[in-house]
Order: sequence, then C-alpha cells, then structure tokens
Amino acid sequence: VSYVFGAFRLDPVDKALYRDGAPVAVTPKAFDTLAVLVECHPRLVTKDELMARVWPGTFVEDNNLAQYV
Repeated sequence: VSYVFGAFRLDPVDKALYRDGAPVAVTPKAFDTLAVLVECHPRLVTKDELMARVWPGTFVEDNNLAQYV
C-alpha cells in the first residue's frame, strides 16, 4: 500500500518518499513521523500517540517531536 498526496507518494513498506516520481531524502524519524500522519489522515493524531508510534518505549522531549513536525 502506498499513499499519494499532491505530487508525493509515500511507500511505507520500502520507507521511501517520492515527489513527481523522484526519491526525496528524509531522515528515518522524519519518515516515520510523516508515515503516521499520512496513515491516520484525516483523523487527528495526538502528541502522545505520535510519540508512542515514532519513539516507542523511549522518553522524548517535545522539541524533538516539534523538529520533525
């Protein structure tokens, strides 16, 4: 399953993001953050849910999450 939005295609299986068919370089955590938001669309994702899915079992400060969002 891949997700298409605008000029982008997100492939969660291959952990790849494409824009107009060309790969876009993103860090692993930025990709994971985007994947959660895209997969949950249009539902609102809480900060706690996002942190639990992107950084499971790890304490993360709010500024780390803000950097990726």
